[in-house]
Amino acid sequence: MHDYHAVSALVAHLTRDPGLAAGVAEVRVRASPVFSPDALLQAYQMLTEDTPLSGSRLLVEELADPRQCPLCGAARTVSPGDVVGHLVSCPSCGAPSPLDAAAAIELLEIRTIADA
Repeated sequence: MHDYHAVSALVAHLTRDPGLAAGVAEVRVRASPVFSPDALLQAYQMLTEDTPLSGSRLLVEELADPRQCPLCGAARTVSPGDVVGHLVSCPSCGAPSPLDAAAAIELLEIRTIADA
């Protein structure tokens, strides 16, 4: 559900200027592992339908989140499957650790139809 809310905020930001939104071809974002790229894409498609952004594409770049488990010492890169609520669960021992403040979506680039 947080994927939907994050994309909803992104779409609201992009559609503040209807003139700009009508010319958007691609939106490139970087998302932390707390977000599912598939869920972000699905939410974007749903939320841009019948808006000036309709027909534009969302490109999701996954942000690497390397960690070492404080309990067992296992080193890994966090994946969306490791996230449980507001915690990251170690796939080796199950120990929880808090999500970082970087659990967000970062807008990287807006490509317009004129750029393509």
